[in-house]
Amino acid sequence: MLNKLIMRAKLFVCSFFLINGSYAFDLITAYEKALEYNADYLASVAQNKSGQEKVIQGRAALLPQISATGQMNENYLNANGEMVYYNQPTLGISLSQTLYDFGKFSQYTKSKYATQVADLQLANAKSKLIVTIAQSYFDVLYAENSLNAIKMTKDSLEKQLNQAKKSFDVGTVTIADVNDAQSGFDTSVADEIKAQNDYINKKNIFQNLTGLDPNQIQPLTTEIGLIEPNPVKIESWSYMARSANFNIKIADKQLQMATEDIGIAKAGHLPSVNIVGSYNNQGALSIDGADSAQTLAAYSNAISTPGSTLSSYSQAAVGVQVNIPLYNGGTISSQVRQSVANYENSMQQLVSTKRQTDQDVQNAYWQVENGINLVKAQTQSLKSAFIKLKSDKIGYQIGLRNSVDLVNSQKNYYQVLQNYNQARYQYLVFRLQLMYLIGSLDIDFLKNINTNIKTSMENVN
Repeated sequence: MLNKLIMRAKLFVCSFFLINGSYAFDLITAYEKALEYNADYLASVAQNKSGQEKVIQGRAALLPQISATGQMNENYLNANGEMVYYNQPTLGISLSQTLYDFGKFSQYTKSKYATQVADLQLANAKSKLIVTIAQSYFDVLYAENSLNAIKMTKDSLEKQLNQAKKSFDVGTVTIADVNDAQSGFDTSVADEIKAQNDYINKKNIFQNLTGLDPNQIQPLTTEIGLIEPNPVKIESWSYMARSANFNIKIADKQLQMATEDIGIAKAGHLPSVNIVGSYNNQGALSIDGADSAQTLAAYSNAISTPGSTLSSYSQAAVGVQVNIPLYNGGTISSQVRQSVANYENSMQQLVSTKRQTDQDVQNAYWQVENGINLVKAQTQSLKSAFIKLKSDKIGYQIGLRNSVDLVNSQKNYYQVLQNYNQARYQYLVFRLQLMYLIGSLDIDFLKNINTNIKTSMENVN
C-alpha cells in the first residue's frame, strides 16, 4: 500500500524523464561532474599545486647557491696629460653552501609541513564536496516535493471554493463559508509562489555547483536502507574524528608550522656558517684610441706585463664564512615574541577545531541514529494520513464528511508526505556528514549511498 502511495507522489517527476526520452542522472554523476566543473574545488586543486612548490623552495635554500657576473665597459682615462679609450672584460663566479643556519633548516621543515597542509586541504575539499553536492541534490528534490504538494493542496482548495460558490448560489451555505474557502485558496496561491521561488533557487544552486541540468535529477527509490551507525558507541566516533578529521589534521600541521616560525625568529640571534668560493677573470685591456703614439706604446707595454692591473689575470678563493649577528635594534626579539603569540593562536585554533568537530560528530551521530526512528515514524504517519484521506473520501461520498473535512484531510496528507521526504533526505545527508567528520568519506561510500537510494526507471514505469 505505502509503496504504491509514495510512487504515485513521484510519478509526475519520473514520467517527465520518460516522456522526454531522457534519463535522469544520479548522485554519483552529479559528484563526478562537480569535480570537473566546480570552481571552488578546482581552485583547491590549483592551490594544492602551489603548495607542492613550498618544500622545493625550502630545500633550495640549503643547496649550493651559484651566481655568475660579466662586465664589459668602455672606459675613458685622462691623467698626466695622457688620454686613452679602452675596454676590459671581467667575469666572476661565486658559490655559497650552507653548513649551519638554524633559520634555513627551520624554514625547510616548515615548508614540508606547508606541503602536507596543501595535500590535506585538497583531500578535505574533495571529501567536503561530496556532502555539498548531496545536500544540494536533496535540496532540489525536497523543493520539488514541496512544490508538488502545495500544488495538490491548491487544487483541493480550488475545488472546495468552487463547491462553496455553487452551494451558496442554491442557499445551502452562507457567504462566510465562501469567504473561508476563498481565503484558504488565496493562501495556497501565495504558498505556491514561494515554493516555486525556492525550487528555482535550489536548482540554480545545484547547477552552479555541477553544471548539470537540475531538471534531470533522479529521485530516490521508494524505500531506502536505514543503517545504524557502526560502531554503536558515540565515543568511538569522537575518537576516530580526533585522529582522522581533516580540519583537525590541518590545524595540527599549522601548529607545527607555528613552532618552526619561533625557531626561524630565534635564528636571528644565532651565527650562520657557510662555505664560500669565488673565481674572477679579467681579460686583457683593449685600447680603442689614444691621444698619441707614445701613450699607445706605454699602455701596450703595461698590457703585456704579467701582474699588471691592465693585463689579463685570474683569481680564485675558497673559505669558510661565519656571520654573527650582534644587534639590530630589537627587531629579532620582537619577531620572536610575535611568533610565540602566533603559536598560542594556532594552539587555541587547534583546541577550538577539536571541540567543534566533537560537537559536530555528536550532532551527526544522533541525527543518523534518531533519523532512522524519525523516518520510520514518518512512514507510519504517512500510512495513517493516507488511510484517513481514503476514509474521508468515502465519508464525503456518502454524506458523513463535508468538503472542509475532505480538504483538511488532503492538506494533512500532503504535509505529512513533505515531512516524510524531508526526514529521508536529512538522514542521508547526516550519514555522509558523519563519515566526513571522521575523515572516511570517499567515492566508495558515496557509491554505496547512491545504490541504496537509486530509483529504477523501469520499475516506475
